[in-house]
Amino acid sequence: MFRKVWQIIGPAVFWSYRRGSWQYDLIVALILAFIFLTPRSVFRDRPRPPTVQEIESLNDGSGTLVFWVDPEVVEASPAEDADGRLRELLKQRSGKNLRVIDKKPTTDAEGAVRAYLVYAQP
Repeated sequence: MFRKVWQIIGPAVFWSYRRGSWQYDLIVALILAFIFLTPRSVFRDRPRPPTVQEIESLNDGSGTLVFWVDPEVVEASPAEDADGRLRELLKQRSGKNLRVIDKKPTTDAEGAVRAYLVYAQP
């Protein structure tokens, strides 16, 4: 019994059908149907929320906090709204009303911006 079932399923598992055969076309059609007809919710794929992480507090007496911020947070907003968006996210993260002092891009070897270091004070 198992042998008969394997004779039917085995070639599909090992993709041993010749190109252009109806079996090959059926497998390709099933794969394409899976790719294009499966709803996103099946994979629980959701957009990643912007990341804001406090990485250190400077011990220079000023109370300056340093945050690691994803570039999408800064670059998604127009230049004049970027600081306001940053203040809002920093308040959510730290629970304090912070004033953004400076933001410096951190780049990789190719020069692409990987994150921003944001300096803020209460």
